[in-house]
Parts: sequence; structure tokens; C-alpha cells
Amino acid sequence: MVDKAEITIVSAFFDIGRGNWGEEKGHPGYLKRSCEKYIDYFSNLAELENNMIIFTSSEFVGKIQEIRGNKDTIIVEMDINNKFSKCKDEIRAIQNSSKFKNSVDQSQLKNPEYWSPDYVLVTNLKTYFVRKAIKENLVKTNLVAWIDFGYCRSKETLNGVKKWRYPFVDDKINFFTINKNFNISEEVVINSILKNEVFIIGGAIVGSKKTWLEFSELVFCCQKKILLGGMVDDDQGIFMMAFLESNGNIKLNYLGKNQWFSLFKRFDETTKLSFLDKFKMLLRLY
Repeated sequence: MVDKAEITIVSAFFDIGRGNWGEEKGHPGYLKRSCEKYIDYFSNLAELENNMIIFTSSEFVGKIQEIRGNKDTIIVEMDINNKFSKCKDEIRAIQNSSKFKNSVDQSQLKNPEYWSPDYVLVTNLKTYFVRKAIKENLVKTNLVAWIDFGYCRSKETLNGVKKWRYPFVDDKINFFTINKNFNISEEVVINSILKNEVFIIGGAIVGSKKTWLEFSELVFCCQKKILLGGMVDDDQGIFMMAFLESNGNIKLNYLGKNQWFSLFKRFDETTKLSFLDKFKMLLRLY
């Protein structure tokens, strides 16, 4: 019998030079993060006992293995710069075009989606990684979650969860939003891309293997559509367009106003339990 609450986590980490980003490049200093900082963040997520599939480059394989220890983990080594060089060149050309630069809200030009092809490439590969994991039969559960490698900035983000379980609907892709009420139109999507407005977070997505395969096709179509329109964006803009074109096959789950990191607090199986059930579960831990 399939456990409808068990979740496999897919994530990825590649060095895109973020440790060298600084104000001398016109970039806000608060976004400067070293590879070591991301490894520290991942060490929090890695405490979960869920099966994990991590895509990364050769230099990080050993460290990820060390952090995960004996937990069920598959690490897939990949050279994305070589594999996606043509795509990155296309992103770079658009970012450097006067038409794109003049269309973007000038106050937002410091953000990496408008100048870093590496950042745009990596953030747009999330559905590719999940699809690859599923197609290569690496995923053994029905539910699959993409969680950003650096999502857990501290242990508190896990909210005490040891093994993350939640009966998400499996006939839709589950998005998470920090805005309770909003109407998405094509105009809103374009404005969000050019003004860096966020409605749907890209750090967490959950769905069944079947819905992920369908969703990845939709995302690929949206990515091509944006590129053909002479624009680029990170995952958030793409996911907004996918939601608009999904024909109701995406469910929005509210995290709370600006509550980017409340996933494990609001969507763990214990949140659905009564006080008595929680007490019984606590007793089983001792």
C-alpha cells in the first residue's frame, strides 16, 4: 500500500559565484553568500530522515555525503555549465540587450535575475532535476518535493520535524504563496518579471510523480515562451506563468504573509493531529 504522506526530497547545489557578489558589482551586499554558507544551511535540511536526491558538481559530493551520513541519499554528479552552455549563452544575450534592460524596473537591475546568467539558469532547472530523478527511477515514494538547498537557514525552520510527512493532494502540483489573495493575469505575470514582484515562492514545491512530469512539460513551455519574448526571469516568474496556464492543475497553499520559511510549521502531518494524537506521538519518541 502506498503511503500517501511520505515524501522524497529533491534538491541541488552548484557554485554560481555568489560568494563574490558585492556592491562593487552593483549588487546589494546582503545577497553575498559563500558556498560554505549554503553547506551550513543544508546541514539543517539534511537532518530530516526523508529520502533525498541531491544534484551537484564533483567538488561538493563528499561534503554532502558526510553531512547526510547513513540517511537514505542519492547524489547525482553533474556539470551544468557544460550541459547547458547554449542555454546560458541565450540567457546572457537577453540580459545584455538594451531592450530588456530598458524594460526592467531600473531600481531592480541589481537583482541577479537581470544580470547573472548562472543564477537564472540554476533557478530554472528545478523541474528538470525532479523530472530526471523520476525518469531515472530514483524516487520510490509517490510524493516528491523540491526544497531549495539553502531553504533551512536555521534548525528552527524545521520546527522540530524529524521526518517530514504530509498528505498533500497528489492530483495537483502544490505551490506555496506568501500572498493570501491575488489575481494572476498575463499582465500581472509580465509586471512581476520586470518589477521583481513575488507571489509564489520557488523554494518548495510538492506533487506526485505523475503531476511532476506533467508540470515539467508546462514549465518548459513557459520558459521557451519567455525567452522568445526577449525576457528572462528566475523560477518565481516562470511559476506564475505556469499557474496562469495550468488549467486548475496547481493548488496554492498559503504560508502566511511574508512567511517564506514556515513550510514545516504549517504543512507537517502533526499539524493535522489533535492534541491527544500529538501527545501520543510525543510518548512514542521516548
